[in-house]
Amino acid sequence: MLRLKQLLCDCGIVRHDFCSRIKWGYVRVNRCLNHEVYPKDKDKFIKRVEKAVACDPAMMSLLKSRGCELKNIWDTCKTVLGQYPKGHGRRISAGKLAYINRPGFAPGDPLKIENHKEAEMLEQRTRKHFKLFRSPFINDITDARDIFLSEDHHFIKEMMLDTARYAGFTAVYGEVGSGKSVMRKAVVHELMSEDIKVVFPIIVDKSRITPGSLIDAIVMDISEDKPKRSLEAKTRQALQLLRNRATSGMKQVLIIEEAHLLNVKAMKALKQIYELEDGYNRLIGIILIGQPELKFLLDETRHPEMREVTRRVTCAEISGLDGDLSRYIVHKFKRINKKVEEVFAEDAFEAMTRRLQDKSGTGRIVSRGYPLTVNNLAARAMNMAVEMGEEKVTGEVVMSL
Repeated sequence: MLRLKQLLCDCGIVRHDFCSRIKWGYVRVNRCLNHEVYPKDKDKFIKRVEKAVACDPAMMSLLKSRGCELKNIWDTCKTVLGQYPKGHGRRISAGKLAYINRPGFAPGDPLKIENHKEAEMLEQRTRKHFKLFRSPFINDITDARDIFLSEDHHFIKEMMLDTARYAGFTAVYGEVGSGKSVMRKAVVHELMSEDIKVVFPIIVDKSRITPGSLIDAIVMDISEDKPKRSLEAKTRQALQLLRNRATSGMKQVLIIEEAHLLNVKAMKALKQIYELEDGYNRLIGIILIGQPELKFLLDETRHPEMREVTRRVTCAEISGLDGDLSRYIVHKFKRINKKVEEVFAEDAFEAMTRRLQDKSGTGRIVSRGYPLTVNNLAARAMNMAVEMGEEKVTGEVVMSL
């Protein structure tokens, strides 16, 4: 099976639609995706497919987040990382006509953490050398004590909690591996303890997100009622449900991950939902979580047609661990009952900080010390220390990587 099939699935793109984009027959495309049997005019087919993928920001963003290039869509994959929700893509009869069921959302679990990038693994000889029965960098989060939040993370976490408690509108963005999903999980745990309802839909088909589909997600998550058919009817339905909850002292917040994949139409729909109110009180908060592209989507100079949205959103960017790097490593080793000084020399942390710094185009020093990159650098340094015959990871070992 081609990686292209996996990519289409993860981006929620129905195969019939993709065939229309590249103007190629469904049967031939299907044979290529499933069995790697290319059409006769292979070069023309590849050129059309690559052009379609390159013109789709969502597909290119997902490829980049997984460390892949455009040419890698033709690689062979054994498993599919994502699945369409039940009924997605199924043909439904409607008299003489037939249409394809393509929901914009699928139910999501706000406590689940998706891994978008492979972690560096500790070799067996490394674990044996340092007497580690399991890796400290495997993020098995079972309770709040397993979550490390830097000073920056704590500040943004409080912003997100405030948004949920007082029905605000906040956008949080950061690079892959910066800790967005872990922070979201910490926020959701705290909101659940306060009986604040979290509406957490999974975005399946970004191009089909409308005010109606967003309101459907709210209605289905805060009640057992079936959403009404017309937009006006379902809006009134959601408004009444939210008012009933507000009268009972209950609150709710809509959290959307991968929000950088939303389009302008979807963002304007969120603004309409944000403005649902009862008297002077707004009825639902909104938290958007995404990669740095979300910052550009909310940039009024780039999208002047979005000014009524951008002027209502409070933005926050997750930076690197910076001065919290050593505390982060200590926290990781504490989880497996191992003293960090038995593995890392004192100068190793300063060296790791230097290795994770980069110069921006303006010459400004930018930290790339996100949790995932720190995990991978530490694991590589431990493997290298054993290979070099060092007792511990030293600054010299780190700088040699």
